[in-house]
Amino acid sequence: MKNTKKITLLLMISIFTLHGCKEDDNELVDITAPDEVTNLVATSGDSKVTLEWEEPDNVDFAQIQVTFTPETDLVQPIPLSPGFPSKEFSGLENGVEYTFTVKTVDWVANKSEGVTAKATPAEAIVLPPEEMTDARDGRKYKIVTIGNQVWMAENLKYVPTGATFSPSSSGSNGGAYTKHYYVYGLDNGGTIDDVNNNPAVKANFDTHGVMYNWYAAIDLPNTVTDPASLDAYVAENSEIQGLAPEGWRVPSDEDFKIVEATLGMSAETVDKTEYRNDNSEGMKLKSESGWLENTGTDEVGFNWIGSGRWKTDKFQFLTEYSYFWTSSFSHYETKTDQDDNEYQQVRAWLRYAKYNQNGVGRAAWEHFNGYTIRCVKDAE
Repeated sequence: MKNTKKITLLLMISIFTLHGCKEDDNELVDITAPDEVTNLVATSGDSKVTLEWEEPDNVDFAQIQVTFTPETDLVQPIPLSPGFPSKEFSGLENGVEYTFTVKTVDWVANKSEGVTAKATPAEAIVLPPEEMTDARDGRKYKIVTIGNQVWMAENLKYVPTGATFSPSSSGSNGGAYTKHYYVYGLDNGGTIDDVNNNPAVKANFDTHGVMYNWYAAIDLPNTVTDPASLDAYVAENSEIQGLAPEGWRVPSDEDFKIVEATLGMSAETVDKTEYRNDNSEGMKLKSESGWLENTGTDEVGFNWIGSGRWKTDKFQFLTEYSYFWTSSFSHYETKTDQDDNEYQQVRAWLRYAKYNQNGVGRAAWEHFNGYTIRCVKDAE
């Protein structure tokens, strides 16, 4: 009796096994790989390469896998989740050509053949400081080449003929399209003679230059008097000379992103706001003196010094902070003046640094603030 039960049980197991195998044999197996990435771009930097691409729109697209040769200590392939179409590879050897292969993978592990791109990391080109002369007033400025850009290594000191310095109590004039110029410590405003006749103010002028509101920085035409005309002006001028000398320009938001990337900031980080710090970019730009503490290394000769700012009705933060205008408009914010009338407050992009921060700040703040300017041009 026991043997009969055993035989019956074995037969049932055999039938179940055979039945299961038969159904598995009839199942359709997906062997189709997802589409490849498109527009793969490899951008070289100092000891790094940044890859950017566009992802496929397959519904079963699950992962990106990146490999490269020659190999480093990094474990390959490098898996990346969808939604992050870029990757920076650091710690690479300058002067060596790397070949990157980007493959797509679906949920059942089907893998594409892959798309390749080549790039050769290279050390940022930094030439010794030189000089340029502003033909408008004869002032000389140290300049430095960083990558493919030439930057002033000093803050601009130019003021248009006939313009005067505003007093520190001039107020924000939030809705007015007026230009203002300030020198740190010149509380009553005045002319360049008033600057020269005050030793402390003259020292600030020589070291830190002039602070401008955004309209003065971009030398806004008198025909711009409202948001509509400002929008038209911005749309027609992707690069704005502003108060820069002939052949130079007030740097755009993109100009600053380029120098930040040259110094090691990733493609993802440069678009963020507030303090950004991938590779101590702020320390590399900050001067070796002129800060409250934690002075920079000034590795590229940019000489970013703690020049402070003017805001609302006072000068602030000398040696603690420093701010640079860009020429790039950001957005409007609706505000109400003292008579309860609404107006559109203009905000523009800027960069800032602080004595106890190693990164570079990026923000879009009120047009009426007084910040310094560093002019830039493309290297020849």
